[in-house]
Formats: sequence, C-alpha cells, structure tokens
Amino acid sequence: MRFPNPSLSEYAINTVVVVLTLAVLQYTGWLSDDPSGLDPALLVVVAVTFPVFTYLLAVLAANVSWIPE
Repeated sequence: MRFPNPSLSEYAINTVVVVLTLAVLQYTGWLSDDPSGLDPALLVVVAVTFPVFTYLLAVLAANVSWIPE
C-alpha cells in the first residue's frame, strides 16, 4: 500500500478556501432561506473532515491503477 506525501500547506490552503466559501454562502443566505448568520459548528466540522477525506481520496488514487493521479 502506497501513502502519498502531501504538501501540508496545500491542504491548509484548500481547507481555508472551502471553509471561507461555506462561511460566505451561509452569511449571505445562499445555503438557507434564513440568513441568520454563521453556523460555527458546521464550519468546524468541515474544517476537520475536509482534509481527512481529501487525504483518503489521495491514498485511494495512489493505490488504484485505474484512477489517474
């Protein structure tokens, strides 16, 4: 089994972009009918789970021959 050697700064930048995008969409009300502000619990969950699942997808891509890297 091969494990990729990811750039931590790349994961951090991607995570920040995703969380900020979700925060803007929540604040403007695009994710719900009631723009009552931000949901910090959702943003924390996304900030923790996004890099984990991104790494798992990278491991899958490194170990399966029919998925291009």
